[in-house]
Amino acid sequence: MSSHIAYLVLGTNLGNRYKNLSNARFEINKLPKTKILKKSKIFKSPFYGPIKQPFFFNLALEVETRLTPINLLESLQKIETKLKREKNSHMKPRTIDIDIVFFDDETINTPLLKVPHYDWQNRNFFIEPLREVDCKAKKFKNFNLD
Repeated sequence: MSSHIAYLVLGTNLGNRYKNLSNARFEINKLPKTKILKKSKIFKSPFYGPIKQPFFFNLALEVETRLTPINLLESLQKIETKLKREKNSHMKPRTIDIDIVFFDDETINTPLLKVPHYDWQNRNFFIEPLREVDCKAKKFKNFNLD
Protein backbone atom coordinates (compact mmCIF):
# COMPACT_ATOMS: atom_id res chain seq x y z
CA MET A 1 0.00 0.00 0.00
CA SER A 2 1.53 3.29 -1.05
CA SER A 3 1.48 6.52 0.86
CA HIS A 4 -0.23 9.70 -0.28
CA ILE A 5 0.15 13.39 0.46
CA ALA A 6 -3.03 15.24 1.38
CA TYR A 7 -3.44 18.93 2.09
CA LEU A 8 -6.07 19.78 4.66
CA VAL A 9 -7.41 23.14 5.77
CA LEU A 10 -8.95 23.38 9.23
CA GLY A 11 -11.26 26.17 10.34
CA THR A 12 -13.09 27.11 13.52
CA ASN A 13 -15.18 30.05 14.67
CA LEU A 14 -16.94 28.81 17.82
CA GLY A 15 -15.63 28.36 21.34
CA ASN A 16 -11.90 28.31 22.08
CA ARG A 17 -10.57 28.44 18.53
CA TYR A 18 -6.96 27.66 19.50
CA LYS A 19 -8.05 24.60 21.48
CA ASN A 20 -10.34 23.44 18.65
CA LEU A 21 -7.45 23.52 16.16
CA SER A 22 -5.08 21.87 18.62
CA ASN A 23 -7.58 19.10 19.39
CA ALA A 24 -8.19 18.50 15.68
CA ARG A 25 -4.45 18.23 14.97
CA PHE A 26 -4.06 15.83 17.89
CA GLU A 27 -6.87 13.62 16.55
CA ILE A 28 -5.55 13.70 12.98
CA ASN A 29 -2.12 12.61 14.23
CA LYS A 30 -3.80 9.63 15.95
CA LEU A 31 -5.36 8.36 12.71
CA PRO A 32 -3.98 5.01 11.56
CA LYS A 33 -1.36 5.15 8.82
CA THR A 34 -1.40 8.97 8.93
CA LYS A 35 1.01 11.62 10.15
CA ILE A 36 1.22 15.39 9.94
CA LEU A 37 4.31 16.51 8.05
CA LYS A 38 3.83 20.30 8.08
CA LYS A 39 1.57 22.81 9.81
CA SER A 40 0.98 26.43 8.91
CA LYS A 41 0.60 29.21 11.42
CA ILE A 42 -2.95 30.16 12.36
CA PHE A 43 -4.59 32.69 10.08
CA LYS A 44 -7.49 34.86 11.24
CA SER A 45 -10.07 35.37 8.51
CA PRO A 46 -13.52 36.89 8.13
CA PHE A 47 -16.50 34.60 7.64
CA TYR A 48 -17.17 33.37 4.11
CA GLY A 49 -20.65 32.95 2.76
CA PRO A 50 -24.13 34.35 3.18
CA ILE A 51 -24.51 34.03 6.97
CA LYS A 52 -23.00 36.73 9.21
CA GLN A 53 -20.92 35.03 11.90
CA PRO A 54 -17.76 35.32 14.02
CA PHE A 55 -14.30 35.37 12.39
CA PHE A 56 -12.45 32.13 11.74
CA PHE A 57 -9.07 30.76 12.66
CA ASN A 58 -7.66 28.60 9.84
CA LEU A 59 -4.54 26.55 9.29
CA ALA A 60 -3.26 24.10 6.71
CA LEU A 61 -1.69 20.71 7.22
CA GLU A 62 0.41 18.61 4.90
CA VAL A 63 -0.41 15.02 5.82
CA GLU A 64 1.11 11.73 4.75
CA THR A 65 -1.43 8.91 4.76
CA ARG A 66 -1.94 5.38 3.54
CA LEU A 67 -5.70 5.82 3.78
CA THR A 68 -7.81 6.10 0.64
CA PRO A 69 -9.40 9.49 0.00
CA ILE A 70 -12.81 8.23 1.15
CA ASN A 71 -11.36 6.56 4.26
CA LEU A 72 -9.55 9.79 5.09
CA LEU A 73 -12.77 11.78 4.60
CA GLU A 74 -14.72 9.40 6.85
CA SER A 75 -12.01 9.60 9.51
CA LEU A 76 -11.98 13.41 9.39
CA GLN A 77 -15.77 13.54 9.65
CA LYS A 78 -15.58 11.36 12.78
CA ILE A 79 -13.08 13.83 14.24
CA GLU A 80 -15.45 16.71 13.43
CA THR A 81 -18.27 14.88 15.21
CA LYS A 82 -16.03 14.07 18.21
CA LEU A 83 -15.12 17.76 18.44
CA LYS A 84 -18.82 18.67 18.48
CA ARG A 85 -19.34 19.94 14.96
CA GLU A 86 -23.09 20.04 14.47
CA LYS A 87 -24.69 18.40 11.47
CA ASN A 88 -25.98 20.79 8.81
CA SER A 89 -23.43 23.43 9.77
CA HIS A 90 -22.24 24.08 6.21
CA MET A 91 -21.62 27.83 5.88
CA LYS A 92 -22.70 28.30 9.51
CA PRO A 93 -20.64 28.81 12.69
CA ARG A 94 -18.83 25.62 13.73
CA THR A 95 -16.38 24.29 16.26
CA ILE A 96 -14.27 22.63 13.55
CA ASP A 97 -14.27 22.15 9.82
CA ILE A 98 -11.68 19.92 8.15
CA ASP A 99 -11.49 20.07 4.37
CA ILE A 100 -9.44 17.86 2.07
CA VAL A 101 -8.25 20.43 -0.45
CA PHE A 102 -5.83 18.21 -2.39
CA PHE A 103 -5.05 14.48 -2.32
CA ASP A 104 -1.88 13.78 -4.29
CA ASP A 105 -2.72 15.23 -7.70
CA GLU A 106 -5.92 13.27 -7.97
CA THR A 107 -9.20 14.62 -9.24
CA ILE A 108 -12.09 13.04 -7.35
CA ASN A 109 -15.68 13.83 -8.18
CA THR A 110 -18.13 11.72 -6.19
CA PRO A 111 -21.26 12.68 -4.26
CA LEU A 112 -19.23 12.34 -1.03
CA LEU A 113 -15.96 13.98 -2.00
CA LYS A 114 -14.71 16.52 -4.50
CA VAL A 115 -10.94 16.98 -4.77
CA PRO A 116 -9.49 19.46 -5.39
CA HIS A 117 -11.91 21.25 -3.06
CA TYR A 118 -14.58 22.77 -5.31
CA ASP A 119 -13.93 26.40 -4.31
CA TRP A 120 -10.33 26.48 -3.13
CA GLN A 121 -9.16 29.15 -5.62
CA ASN A 122 -11.68 31.67 -4.23
CA ARG A 123 -10.77 31.18 -0.59
CA ASN A 124 -7.82 33.21 0.61
CA PHE A 125 -8.12 31.41 3.95
CA PHE A 126 -7.16 28.23 2.01
CA ILE A 127 -4.53 29.81 -0.23
CA GLU A 128 -2.47 31.61 2.41
CA PRO A 129 -2.07 28.63 4.77
CA LEU A 130 -1.41 26.26 1.83
CA ARG A 131 1.27 28.61 0.56
CA GLU A 132 2.89 28.57 4.01
CA VAL A 133 3.16 24.74 4.06
CA ASP A 134 4.60 24.94 0.53
CA CYS A 135 1.77 22.96 -1.04
CA LYS A 136 3.15 20.77 -3.83
CA ALA A 137 -0.16 19.88 -5.51
CA LYS A 138 0.17 20.64 -9.23
CA LYS A 139 -3.12 22.54 -9.41
CA PHE A 140 -1.95 24.76 -6.55
CA LYS A 141 1.52 25.26 -8.01
CA ASN A 142 0.01 26.21 -11.40
CA PHE A 143 -2.46 28.65 -9.85
CA ASN A 144 -1.46 32.28 -10.27
CA LEU A 145 -0.95 33.40 -6.67
CA ASP A 146 -0.15 37.02 -7.48
